[in-house]
Amino acid sequence: MKYLLILSFLLNLNNNYCQKTNKIETQQTKNDPMKTFDINLYKDWKLNPEYSMSNDANYCLMKGNDRVYIEIENKTIMVIKRNINSQYAYRYDYYAKTKTIQSFGTGFCNIKIGKWKYYNDIGDLIEEQDTDIPYKFSVSNLIEKFKNDFNIDIENPEIVFNLCRYEEKQFLNIPIYDIGINKYGTNDTDFYLIDGNTGKTLFCITLKEGDEISPLHEYQEKIRKQKEEDNAYFNTYKGKDYTKAEWEIFKEQHYKEYERKKESKGFWHDLFKKHDE
Repeated sequence: MKYLLILSFLLNLNNNYCQKTNKIETQQTKNDPMKTFDINLYKDWKLNPEYSMSNDANYCLMKGNDRVYIEIENKTIMVIKRNINSQYAYRYDYYAKTKTIQSFGTGFCNIKIGKWKYYNDIGDLIEEQDTDIPYKFSVSNLIEKFKNDFNIDIENPEIVFNLCRYEEKQFLNIPIYDIGINKYGTNDTDFYLIDGNTGKTLFCITLKEGDEISPLHEYQEKIRKQKEEDNAYFNTYKGKDYTKAEWEIFKEQHYKEYERKKESKGFWHDLFKKHDE
């Protein structure tokens, strides 16, 4: 599972940023030990036997509980550092020619979090991207929610099957967290859709291993069926047909009127007698 998560992290974060031509700020990374790439920093690390590398320019190294993945290409060098007991990972990209920092940022599980910084080849900061801006409900809020609402620690790498967040603009038009939780002792996974603005749990579904089902699609289908039900014939009162949604509005309006005028119980009973039967 950890192998799948780290691969997902690599794929999701690889060169995944927008470049801007305007210089935002100039800042030399003088005191950062990771300001330049130096393979000698890892000379006392061991090869990680859990990973099989087919490319001699790629390294998976280990030191105690710490892990580092290094990928050397023609133009860039990528370094990802993490601890096996943590969901947090730190990615550094370097210019292959100068070995100077190109970008760095933090990931939680397999999503970008916090501020990611981008530099030119002489170390000047040219862009700072806050990946949390679309999400009023932060990852910290999400961690607390799962602890309080579900007694689940999503900071535990063994717990989370997958986590992604995105701005859903075609159906709900809100930011969403989509998180899968391993069910202990089974091959099933509980998937939760969480509103990225309010933290409200929108939907939960349990999927078995091999199921090719999208939780978002299932949630969309649930809402579609609910709308169909709300707009279908539900009841008739005094010769007028009502859909379920219209009937609920009608009941609420007349109940308020009933309370206001202190009308008799007989009127209220008669009003809903047909539906209750």
